[in-house]
Amino acid sequence: MTEKSMAQAPPTRSAPTADIRPAARPLLILLCYGATYFVLRLAVGGTLERDEAEIVYLVQDLRPGYGPQPPLYAWLQWLAFRVFGLNWFGLLVLKDALLMGSYFAMARAAHPLVGPHAALAVAAALALSPQIGWEGPRIQTHSVLVVALSCATLWCYTALLGKGSLPRYAILGLLCGLGLQAKYNYGFLLAGLVVASLLVPEHRRALWSRGMALAVGVAVLALLPHVAWVADHPAAAFGGTLSKMQDGMPDGRYGGRVVLGMWNVLQAAVVFALLPLAALAVAVWPQRRGLHVEPRPPASRCFLWLYATNLVLLLGVAFSGQVGTVKDRWMIPVLFHLPLAAFVLVPALRTPRVTRRVWRIALVCAFGWLALLPLRVVVGSLAGRITTVHHPYAALARVVNGRCPGARAIVTESLLTAGNLRFAHPAWRAVLLDADGGPGPPLAGPVALVTHAGAWARWQGRLDAAYPAAVADALARVELPLGYGAGGTMAFAIACARLPAS
Repeated sequence: MTEKSMAQAPPTRSAPTADIRPAARPLLILLCYGATYFVLRLAVGGTLERDEAEIVYLVQDLRPGYGPQPPLYAWLQWLAFRVFGLNWFGLLVLKDALLMGSYFAMARAAHPLVGPHAALAVAAALALSPQIGWEGPRIQTHSVLVVALSCATLWCYTALLGKGSLPRYAILGLLCGLGLQAKYNYGFLLAGLVVASLLVPEHRRALWSRGMALAVGVAVLALLPHVAWVADHPAAAFGGTLSKMQDGMPDGRYGGRVVLGMWNVLQAAVVFALLPLAALAVAVWPQRRGLHVEPRPPASRCFLWLYATNLVLLLGVAFSGQVGTVKDRWMIPVLFHLPLAAFVLVPALRTPRVTRRVWRIALVCAFGWLALLPLRVVVGSLAGRITTVHHPYAALARVVNGRCPGARAIVTESLLTAGNLRFAHPAWRAVLLDADGGPGPPLAGPVALVTHAGAWARWQGRLDAAYPAAVADALARVELPLGYGAGGTMAFAIACARLPAS
């Protein structure tokens, strides 16, 4: 298969054969990956990580916006809980589907660019990025969704290059609208594709027809509810992210802040790209003679313009002088397609031997990351390294239910506590009182007040401001053993209270 032009003709289909096992094997491996993840997470159980606890807390109701993270994952998780119940199955089925969907969509996106066999290696190479292969299954929610939608967007893009049709344009518009509601940094991918498609003549002729107006219209319609919410709540939508970016920013001169911002962007990009590029280099090293880059084909120019656009945008962010922190996972929409770009630009990677090496390395990484899910719990317990999964929130829920049997709601200071207690006892409503002050959401009847023991004194003033009419019983201190034989305890403060009806 040659890569003379992505836009000129779709790839030819190979004749069907009687033996379908080679074609079915990658799908079986993908299903095995999904099943392994599901079983291991169910086996580990324990405490919800912060992102998952946040989702459980947020989906108590359906809203057009929830704060600094866009709402799409919360909407999907709300639907999963409605269908399967507030339990481990309902929590994991969504993430597992998104993880498997990411690999499938990347394989389909890569197929017309690098051929069927190399496309499988490209898809598997997603696991070479720890931010995708490890952090995604372990802790992430919104980032898992943006990876899936980004891969699906590339798939739709390459499909439109092969054959433009109104349904495909509508799907592209829907994916763009949903992607921006998965994570706002999806906009880097969207901007890069728009610029690249305009600056590569073959792509411009194939894509920019009247169908693109349909795509734009569908994207706008998909975005309207959330955009209206953002317009009414700009501080809630962007304040948290801006605060994270400004964390660590010095008070010095503008030039120094710009240099720091550029350094942080570079550092995050290197951390994200290091392992995938190293793995590809190891795979291609035996065929290093004659190694060269092909920058002229349309697909190559598309990726070069995409990265150039993202570089300009990232420099613009750095030149704002407001960037003290850039987390490597924020680079996902910018660099998730790095293996695909490498396969497109470097023909040697598409040779069968190199493709097989990349495939094997990526599979080892993918299943190795999954093996670490239970191992980190066991090793952490033996080494005395306490992580969130060791926290005894399930035991805390039983204690709270025993001490305040009629409680209808949990009022707490910790997002982890709020999400985990509601997950352990779905009948409770969870209320998180932060440090902002002011009245809390309306509650009436018996409630349970729960904090970490050391936080009660600081939090009591916030509680009094939120619910001045609350009548609380005596405060009890409870110490619970950490899970998985970690040793040690965690202390909580618990009080039963009654709130009069308003």
